[in-house]
Amino acid sequence: MADTGAADESGGPEDLEQAAAVFAGVRPRLFGIAYRMLGSVTEAEDLVQDVWLRWQTADRATVSNPAAFLATATTRLAINAGQSARVRRET
Repeated sequence: MADTGAADESGGPEDLEQAAAVFAGVRPRLFGIAYRMLGSVTEAEDLVQDVWLRWQTADRATVSNPAAFLATATTRLAINAGQSARVRRET
């Protein structure tokens, strides 16, 4: 089988597998952050799924600390979700 170069840093299968392994390693921490900030298991699961989608499309070659990147993304999305929920409750 010839190497087509599809597995380089442009998002090939090996790159995605490595991204999935990194994400799986920090997923419990991300869920904990989201759950503590949102107070709902369902909302926390949805938010962690959103972080996974962002991680898939991120330029991971420029990320020096994946765990910190993922935790920051989780925190920021949770803040946005919490503010959005508060606004919905007020109206």
